[in-house]
Amino acid sequence: MKYLSSIRSLALATALGLGISASAAVAEDAPGVTADSVKVGSWIALSGPVAVYGVPIRAGADALFNAVNDSGGVGGRKIEWLVEDSAYNPQQTIAIARKLITSDNVLAAVIPHGTAQTAATFPFAVAEHKLPMLLPYGGALDWYQPTPTPGLLGLHVLYEDQANALGRMAVQDGHKKILGVFGAAAAFENVVNNVEPGAKAIDAGATVEKLAVKIGTTDYGPIARDIIGKNPDAIVSIQLLQEVALLSKALRQAGSNIQIYTYAPNVANATIELGGEYVEGLKAVSLTTSPFADTPPAQEYRDHLAKYFPNQKPDFVSFLGYGAAKIFVEALSKAKEPLTRESLVEGFYSLQGYDSGVFPPVTFSPEKPLGGHFLNPMMIKAGKWESAGETIDTDSFK
Repeated sequence: MKYLSSIRSLALATALGLGISASAAVAEDAPGVTADSVKVGSWIALSGPVAVYGVPIRAGADALFNAVNDSGGVGGRKIEWLVEDSAYNPQQTIAIARKLITSDNVLAAVIPHGTAQTAATFPFAVAEHKLPMLLPYGGALDWYQPTPTPGLLGLHVLYEDQANALGRMAVQDGHKKILGVFGAAAAFENVVNNVEPGAKAIDAGATVEKLAVKIGTTDYGPIARDIIGKNPDAIVSIQLLQEVALLSKALRQAGSNIQIYTYAPNVANATIELGGEYVEGLKAVSLTTSPFADTPPAQEYRDHLAKYFPNQKPDFVSFLGYGAAKIFVEALSKAKEPLTRESLVEGFYSLQGYDSGVFPPVTFSPEKPLGGHFLNPMMIKAGKWESAGETIDTDSFK
């Protein structure tokens, strides 16, 4: 891998490599763009139970943007990232999208948070106003198939593919009777439905049963007893991280050591902080490399997080936000002048195997707007997330 030594070198390279100055012509129809700034927006859950994801996502991305701006911006333009609290509410998110487009006049939505929340904005933001949706935290199969959503460029491996990978992992570990536990909502059930095809791809004799749990449940004692009665040899949990911790605790306290697997959103320090000894041995898939790795990108992230957000501990979630922001900056640096929504999207298409050092290499194209398809198996060992196997290429599932 080739890594940029510092954000300063990135900013300088992008400014000089473009062969243009900040005084280059700005298209009249380019919202959010001036000679010295580019304004983009986002909605992120900064309050409520899902803020456990939203707050560190924002901190990680802002740390990268602050570092780039302090080094001169991209092509002489500083990045203004306007973030509104969605509280993980679709209707509130629609109102935010309207404000960002009609009042704030943003060029694009960058790292918008939430699958249902972001999808709720599509009729107004995408269909009516042609707002690019760049690197959302979330995603669904119908965003990309059968017809890709115009202007949408995704980064996260689809949750459906993550569930498929977890089914495969469980069977490869020797399990044949799997229970898919999911938050009782259609979005979670759509994901857990993909555990079975993954499991059966490895062993046609594997079975998968589903169990819905009301979102927000705090007493997992009865649920643990119900699960033990079903006698699975593995569990795939498609739930919020708080609920994975509660499920693990209840099962262990009931004397069960059933192996639990979960998807990428739950690869976070908060899972360990909430679950303690009870989540030891939890297996998962991660979208990123480790933020604690001894690599230049991971060290750079830790340095910038400490500088700009000293109250935030290094974590997979903020590392993900940092990496997404880094990919956006790279695409912005490739966008041709005059900078418009169209040229920004074309900037993403120029990324072919771009290695941020945070995510596995990403490639974008009009035919393949989902740039990410690699997952890293992880496991909690001695109170830390550790690598637990070779990188998984979800494109191989198709």
